[in-house]
Amino acid sequence: MDKKIIREKLSWFRGNIISDATVIEGALGWRLRRYFFPKTNRQGSIFYWHIINTPNFSFDKKISLYEEIPYFKKLKQYPKVKESLRFVQRTRNAVAHWELDEKMSDANVIVIYNPSTFKKLKLDDKLIEEFREHEKFLLKVFGWEQTLAEKYGIFKKK
Repeated sequence: MDKKIIREKLSWFRGNIISDATVIEGALGWRLRRYFFPKTNRQGSIFYWHIINTPNFSFDKKISLYEEIPYFKKLKQYPKVKESLRFVQRTRNAVAHWELDEKMSDANVIVIYNPSTFKKLKLDDKLIEEFREHEKFLLKVFGWEQTLAEKYGIFKKK
């Protein structure tokens, strides 16, 4: 029974983190598209759908491109955005690729580990709260207020 609960919780963590990271990656991709093509036009659409939003342009490549653009580097929030993006990426990669440590896990804390480095990560309420804070921050910075409102009831102040 314990193993079943542990595996269900691991699936819950994986599903939520990967799903939310996908939304963040989409918001970042859209932010990059708006940087290069501020107005909606054919070139902007082609850039987004044939370059930015393709399997060859990974989350890491989007983050790296963001980190290289001088305009973004000058923004006050740049260090926090960079930190949040990398946190989301690391967490997403860990839950997607690391293995379950059944012996170290219980109903409250799921432990996963990297089989090549043996680095461990605890999946628990604290980690989810930290992930959500990064998610809220990034969605706000990237202008995805509608998603924030739908998911968290956070509305833009007028």
